[in-house]
Amino acid sequence: MNEYSENISVNEKLKSFTDMALREAYRKKKEIIENTEKEIEATLKAKEIELLEEAYRNIQTGTRENSKELNESVSKALVDGKRMMFNKRKEIILDVFKEVRKKLEVYKTTPEYPIKMLHDIFEGFSIINDSYYEIEVNESEIELFKKIITEAKLPIEIKASENNIFGGFIMNGLTRRMRVDCSFASAELEAREKFLEITKISIDDGDLLDAK
Repeated sequence: MNEYSENISVNEKLKSFTDMALREAYRKKKEIIENTEKEIEATLKAKEIELLEEAYRNIQTGTRENSKELNESVSKALVDGKRMMFNKRKEIILDVFKEVRKKLEVYKTTPEYPIKMLHDIFEGFSIINDSYYEIEVNESEIELFKKIITEAKLPIEIKASENNIFGGFIMNGLTRRMRVDCSFASAELEAREKFLEITKISIDDGDLLDAK
């Protein structure tokens, strides 16, 4: 083998080694780039997951806070609404019973009132069935009831009631200690309680309506 041939052989080997080195370098470069891209992708995914989780936590917190605020607003609206209903109901009751009392005052000036009182007295007799009776009436009506009892010749004592009973009377059987309440005050109270029961509105904080 001459020197020229040897040089060619060496050059070819060098070229072959160079090609191999370049190919290996390219492979390494490609591998590094691919690994780097995978690492970047993995990092981005991890960061994306972290951000999503943080966003989810914020959304959950915000949802809970919004839900709490919403529940509080709804509860307040319900309580305010019921309070308004109670106040309106109270206003209606007061107006109704004011009118009732006005009509009772008018009724007490009619001829029917003493007739009704006499009838109720006899009803009291049949319920108590005593030998000695006393009736309590408003002081302003003592004379009226004296007239009713005198004309009917009834064995009843009369005394002024300590409280305003608005009309009517309270009968006491003094021997048997029995009592019959035929006062307008008791009738009004009973009517009010029935009305409140019919129009009852339930509320967690209790009935805000003053029944007086």
